[in-house]
Amino acid sequence: MRTSFMRHPAAGIVALLAVAVVVPALSMSRPPLAQEPTVGDKPNDVAIFMRAKLGHAQHVMEGLALADYDLIERGAHDLALASQASSWQVLQTEDYARQSREFRRACESLRSAAKDKNLDGAALAWMEVTLKCIQCHKYVRDVGTGN
Repeated sequence: MRTSFMRHPAAGIVALLAVAVVVPALSMSRPPLAQEPTVGDKPNDVAIFMRAKLGHAQHVMEGLALADYDLIERGAHDLALASQASSWQVLQTEDYARQSREFRRACESLRSAAKDKNLDGAALAWMEVTLKCIQCHKYVRDVGTGN
């Protein structure tokens, strides 16, 4: 007898990601991380914005773990919308603008898979969104340090 994870390998990946990412991230009320930019004792606008972005990402992860397509779609929409906010625009370079466009395209693929109720497609699209986040954060760190 095959388990549902064997029939749907992406569902297994989503479940593992949910355990690794969503569960620890549920403590959103914790104080800011040491590396978050702060002014005095308070995080600056970018840190607050990024914390909100993590909340949208948690909605996607929760939706994937529960096969809640509306939650996935809403999280993808909110992430794409956030990428158009002025707080998102931390650099004014063509490479940064390109990465932001690629992020929005990945969010749209995620949203489309959720609309189609395609959990495997949504899981794969989420991996692409996550990869875009990591690549852009690396780019911002490298440009900030002059690498």
